[in-house]
Amino acid sequence: MKRMRVSNGSRSQHDGESFDLQGVRTVPQGDPQGMAQKLPPRKHMFDLPEAPIFYPSAEEFQDPLAYIQKIRPQAENAGLCKIVPPAGWNPPFALDTKRFRFRTRIQQLNSLEGKTRTNLNYLDQLYKFHAQQGQPLTKVPQLDHRPIDLFGLRHEVAVRGGYQKVNGEKRWAEIGRVMKYDRKTCTSMSNSLKSTYQKIILPFELYQAKHGSGSLSAAAEDGNSRRSKRQRSAARSDSPATPALPPAAPAQETVASPSAVSAAEDSKRTASLETIPDACEVCGSGENDSELLICDGCDRGFHMYCLSPALSAIPTNDWYCDACVLGAGADFGFEDGSEYTLASFKRKSDEFKRRMFGEYYEKQAAGYLAGPQMEGRVPEDVVESEFWRLVASPYEDVEVEYGADLHSAQHGSGFPTAERAPLDPYAKHPWNLNELPFQRESLFNYIRQDISGMMTPWIYVGMCFSTFCWHNEDHYTYSVNYQHWGDTKTWYGVPGRHADMFEDAMRAAVPELFADQPDLLFQLVTMLSPDVLLRRGVEVVTCDQRAGEFVVTFPQSYHAGFNQGFNFNEAVNFATPDWMPFDISSVKRYRQYARSPVFSHDELLMTMCEADAKYLLLPWFQRAAAEMLVRERSDRARVRAMWPASGALQRRMREAAWDDVALGESDIPEDMRQQCVVCKAFSFLSAVVCDCSPTYVSCLLHAEKVSSWAVVYLPHVLNACA
Repeated sequence: MKRMRVSNGSRSQHDGESFDLQGVRTVPQGDPQGMAQKLPPRKHMFDLPEAPIFYPSAEEFQDPLAYIQKIRPQAENAGLCKIVPPAGWNPPFALDTKRFRFRTRIQQLNSLEGKTRTNLNYLDQLYKFHAQQGQPLTKVPQLDHRPIDLFGLRHEVAVRGGYQKVNGEKRWAEIGRVMKYDRKTCTSMSNSLKSTYQKIILPFELYQAKHGSGSLSAAAEDGNSRRSKRQRSAARSDSPATPALPPAAPAQETVASPSAVSAAEDSKRTASLETIPDACEVCGSGENDSELLICDGCDRGFHMYCLSPALSAIPTNDWYCDACVLGAGADFGFEDGSEYTLASFKRKSDEFKRRMFGEYYEKQAAGYLAGPQMEGRVPEDVVESEFWRLVASPYEDVEVEYGADLHSAQHGSGFPTAERAPLDPYAKHPWNLNELPFQRESLFNYIRQDISGMMTPWIYVGMCFSTFCWHNEDHYTYSVNYQHWGDTKTWYGVPGRHADMFEDAMRAAVPELFADQPDLLFQLVTMLSPDVLLRRGVEVVTCDQRAGEFVVTFPQSYHAGFNQGFNFNEAVNFATPDWMPFDISSVKRYRQYARSPVFSHDELLMTMCEADAKYLLLPWFQRAAAEMLVRERSDRARVRAMWPASGALQRRMREAAWDDVALGESDIPEDMRQQCVVCKAFSFLSAVVCDCSPTYVSCLLHAEKVSSWAVVYLPHVLNACA
């Protein structure tokens, strides 16, 4: 297996390291639109069409939201578009590069692609199962000089009715041809596939049938509380990076006797007193700790005599409990990388790209180095082709790092700001991403919270192959992304009108991942080839974003992409009146998956109404307000029916205004006091609160849960004690 890992960034520890913009591609001087229009169209993977590209005049460029509304009929149909500024656009790069330091996330490319990750998860399960059985896999059998695709073999046998049927009907040669093995002797190919299935796959199939396949380890269960774009936490995988080919271990048919266990292995199992679990997970007893076997996956303990079948001695190889075997891969997430300056990360990125595309760096012809599509030395179509090859390869591990979702409020913005550079004309320019969300027509002017990443820009420092996975924006808002400098960022987009088809295609392509994580699409950790989407009828477009260019994504559109090399981008969200119906849909989706919204839809409407009565006269606002009122009245009627005005329950329910209800624990943030304990929806207009448990709150849809959940006091309408 080929492995390539980015270096450890040891040189990143030098403070005060300057960064020279002359070493990267910057905003074109003179006529950027003319230069962009002269670019010949390049060949894209999967024959994808180009997203629309727009060239605003200097006058049109003065009002970004008005211009985006002007191009919306064409651009929204594609899901995203590119905007090239007119002549004269040349904002300074205002970040303090000597003080700027950032931490990355590590991305293993073949774990990003959904189908490949499903394959790797299965191989991880196989590896852990055979290690548990005392017969660790040291290598994957080969056929036609390449590893047999164990996950593919399992799938092909399953779709033909299972092992017994395939074996009885002698369909192994047929499976070999479907898997594109080309053996001259069919008997040899059939025997190889049959033997591999019998020795490696079938025992695990029987094990799954006995133990079930939905169990998750403790680590996996903890990992199910996933990150959203605005709510990030470190997520680490305890699974081996390359389950297909684990570190070599002595193959054994039975476990070794105690005398055969090395001191190192014995110390790994028993370690120090701090690592010994308190009790056996099977019997619950803490006695006989010398017989306690510790799982290498979750560090939980099991008496060897409590296992089924029981073990008589400590295994010499890694050992995993049933939960870790069956839950392998369910806790996938990006690990934290190193800390860098821009100069040190550029060295890393340049070194990595030179290793990946060495043949192009050896060519010295002057004409070869010229051209806006060359990314220094490597053609963009070559980088794109290699990216998709690597994400689809389960047997070739390449890791990259990405400085993603860096808060500009903490690190600084690439644009000048009024606070730091009040005299700079770009500090208040409407296309400055610190200013754009608060232009006159933006509804973000009525959101009272300062939401980092939505209303305050986030910055992104990329290297070759670093990836942003399929997602749409929080609350289905618009987004705008600007590249300050660097190599191309390649985008893929799906229009919002195909969002449901996209989600169906994802679930059909990787059902195993969705079975473990139903909210997978909220997690921004999964790629899927546009080719798979196209074959399922989903429209996909692409575009290449270069220095000085904006990419705008439209409500509910899914988008993804990767960086062709070292670059620096900045992004923010915004919302205009046409977005309002999308927000209603997004709130319902958050509730469906019990995901926390970023802000309250109802509070936004009420704030707008209080701020300016003109909104009551606008049809789009009237429609949104009518939906809110109908929903609220229906929900209140339902709750009142649960506690009728007469009868034994009358004394146990009262309605109160917000100001008449205790706020509960003062150390709980205000917005958390307004979230339903069941669905996480904000209960801005009304809530159900239990007097006996001032800890959580329920929205009206889940009022029946009050009696079984502890709930927080909230300042609003319904107060019940069940």
